[in-house]
Amino acid sequence: MKDIVLYRKGNAKNLIPLFTERIHAGFESPAADYEEASIDLNDYVSKYPEATFFARVEGDCMIGSGIFPDDMLVVDRSLEEQNGDVVVGEINGEFVLRSYFKKGGKVFLMPDNKFYKPIELNEDSKFLIWGVVPHTIYNQRRRNSARINRFEQFLR
Repeated sequence: MKDIVLYRKGNAKNLIPLFTERIHAGFESPAADYEEASIDLNDYVSKYPEATFFARVEGDCMIGSGIFPDDMLVVDRSLEEQNGDVVVGEINGEFVLRSYFKKGGKVFLMPDNKFYKPIELNEDSKFLIWGVVPHTIYNQRRRNSARINRFEQFLR
């Protein structure tokens, strides 16, 4: 990643409407009565706003995890990394987005794209975790053409 653009989480000026009914994604359901409420997405993505920032993705090393170029990452510095977490870190002065993976006493930064290689960390690695990525904001419309191709293949 050449540049990283950080967006600091702050107090929301406008609350977004939130349906209190859940949307069924597994089966069709008749319309239900719903109650409308409001949500501050800042409250949803982190318990510690002062430890949270947003960053845009550059590159495609995590597409297997559903993280694509230009997606927005929610990065929480208050979370301690766990095996399998997606993390934002700095290695040898360069920002990276990878999964944290520990196996057999070794630590790896794993890509989720077969065209990239894992980074094995050792005592010579200058690695600093900036935070864990608990959420991403994914632009569904940007990927309409891939979805349409899958639908066309399905209906053949």
